[in-house]
Amino acid sequence: MSRHRFLKNMTDDDLEDFDEQDLQDDDGSADFDDEVYDVYDAVVDDTPDITYEEIEEILIDHDYSVDDAIDFILENYENKKSKKKGGKQQPQKPSNNNNNKQQANKQPTKVRRTRSARSTKKEKLLENNNSNNNDNNTEDEEVDSLNKENNDDNINNNKNINKKNNIYKPSLLAVDLSTITKNLSKINIDDKEFSFQSLYKNNLDNDENVNAINNTLKTMSIGGNSKAKPVESKTPYNTPIGTPINDKNIPNSPVDRVDPNLINNNNNNNTTTTTTTVNKNLNVKQHTINRNKELEEMVHKSFASSDNKPHLNMVVIGHVDAGKSTTMGHILFKLGNVDKRTMSKFEHESNRMGKSSFHFAWVLDEHDEERERGVTMDVCVRYFETPHRKITLLDAPGHRDFIPNMISGTTQADVAVLLINANEFEAGFSGEGQTKEHALLAKSLGIMELIVAVNKMDMIEWNKERYDYIVDTIKNFLVSAKFNEKNIRFVPISGYTGENLVDRKDPRLTKWYNGSTLVDYIDSFSVGERLINKPFRMNVSDVYKSSTKGYVSVGGKIEAGLLGVGDKVLISPGSEVCSIKHIRRNNNESEWAVGGDNVDLSLVVENPALLRVGVILSDPEKPIPLSKRFIAQIVTFTLPIPMTNGYQAVFHAHSMEEPATITRLVSLLDSNGGVSKKNPRCVSDTCTAVVEIQLGRLSCLELYNDYRQLGRFTLRESGKTIAAGLITEFIDKKKKE
Repeated sequence: MSRHRFLKNMTDDDLEDFDEQDLQDDDGSADFDDEVYDVYDAVVDDTPDITYEEIEEILIDHDYSVDDAIDFILENYENKKSKKKGGKQQPQKPSNNNNNKQQANKQPTKVRRTRSARSTKKEKLLENNNSNNNDNNTEDEEVDSLNKENNDDNINNNKNINKKNNIYKPSLLAVDLSTITKNLSKINIDDKEFSFQSLYKNNLDNDENVNAINNTLKTMSIGGNSKAKPVESKTPYNTPIGTPINDKNIPNSPVDRVDPNLINNNNNNNTTTTTTTVNKNLNVKQHTINRNKELEEMVHKSFASSDNKPHLNMVVIGHVDAGKSTTMGHILFKLGNVDKRTMSKFEHESNRMGKSSFHFAWVLDEHDEERERGVTMDVCVRYFETPHRKITLLDAPGHRDFIPNMISGTTQADVAVLLINANEFEAGFSGEGQTKEHALLAKSLGIMELIVAVNKMDMIEWNKERYDYIVDTIKNFLVSAKFNEKNIRFVPISGYTGENLVDRKDPRLTKWYNGSTLVDYIDSFSVGERLINKPFRMNVSDVYKSSTKGYVSVGGKIEAGLLGVGDKVLISPGSEVCSIKHIRRNNNESEWAVGGDNVDLSLVVENPALLRVGVILSDPEKPIPLSKRFIAQIVTFTLPIPMTNGYQAVFHAHSMEEPATITRLVSLLDSNGGVSKKNPRCVSDTCTAVVEIQLGRLSCLELYNDYRQLGRFTLRESGKTIAAGLITEFIDKKKKE
């Protein structure tokens, strides 16, 4: 996932501790526009100390006008010379030979650098080592380390890995963290669980907030008795429309309709079985009782504050070229998250590449390949605020080749915005388009509330009849996909011109539309309650280089639980405990984070290779189960061939994917969730069935009734989504017996 949050969103305080060498290592090259070199050649004789970076800044201020930049530089230089009158001897003008020598020494080369700063440092160390055999062993070790790093760099280059992605490469870490982790004290935690059900009610004044906190605290079990029976969760998952937690609430979607008879009554036993080896080898607690109380007080105080805005994770989905990145980039610009100077630079660079209409998209699409192709390839994360909400924006790719990345982004979201291209609606809505598949995936992955933004209305002259046709067609499809019609809202927009994003002025629109703008609709998204009173779970969707030396940074969404700086968490698979050094919560430094938060964590870990996309961080005392064989309830979409025993597909859950085999067809279910046929020979399109699935290896999974988001999955084959499902029972132990 394209986060690099510590690099993109660093404050001045962050930059003080950030190693500049890391930036050089990530880039490894320097290149400027031709205008920079033209200006440099014109002014270098008069201003020999000027740098390319200074020239680029001046060009940006003068809209890349070479003549204006030259005049500005020379004029300012003459002014500086005139101020030096005071008896100081003027420097003698050097000869032509001296001039040439000076330029040869000071003028940077225009050719892109091919040798990184790391390579230069390596050569210097080798030279010093050869000249003095009595040097310290420390220097020898650094040379060996750098040799290894450069060999790894060559391997990565051969694999066409882009260094600019800022993705952490385990083989490049040359820091031994074992001494750090050995000195960390053991941390304990009690079994106390709590809920913030009372803190999310709207329109509470200050006195009512205080009373709500006091009542909640009174109901808590403050004692540290680890043998006490834990309180069962009564708060729905953090989605706008809470998924059901008892038999009285009947889900809308067949994929959410779990047959109670399929649920194993001994789920806790199964969970314990799959994690027994982990628990036997570990005697580690996430945090102490006192630390837990301290974190609870911080969370209560924050949520009860009148300045607190509810937080939402919002994914933007839709067919390729629907205008997702352009629309979101324009919103960020209009809301002040991107300054005019940066947009001017993007506009100039996009014009130079012949993609003048893509400058708003470049706010999110920052990789060279994405900009050259004009296609989003990875999920990009940004942040903005509306009057009543704090939004984590997840911009998902629309191209069918990058559907796995779209799934990874959607699993982290609470709500979604579906972009429709009004000018080419039929292409995206057809069988080969991605509009339907994205909508089905969103519903299958737990998205209950949806905004449908009909984009590029300016290209059809804001035609109301065309808009109404698109709205009716999409609405019928979404209702058939089991979206609640009350939770779907439609809005006409133009992402490129900015019309009806934050405000609207075009009379062609205002004469027939008087509804809300897109940002107004985003601001009115429902906010669910946090899943805090369960053991800690976090889905790792990004691993990258930390801004602090010696640490590894991971990003993702906390699905449940409470986390604080200094806590110890378990990496699964891998069964290694790591420590939390820093927390960046919803793009802000924080001492804590809770279920529903989008976070970046700096970790102290002995074996960084264990950290990869798809792993789960969990409570060491109550770790996530590992399973490779389970019973699931699925809903099929369009199958290439009927599903039979032995059917193979790719299994996607949270941020992981794994080859899977349908080992047994248990039963077919009717529209009410009852069994219509046992042991069927095959399963066809648009059917609900119970099946047994086996994965290629042990994976981090949960039962749907325990952790809804970690118990959902999709099945894909040949680049298409063929089914979605819910895990109802682990059967690894039964098969062994």
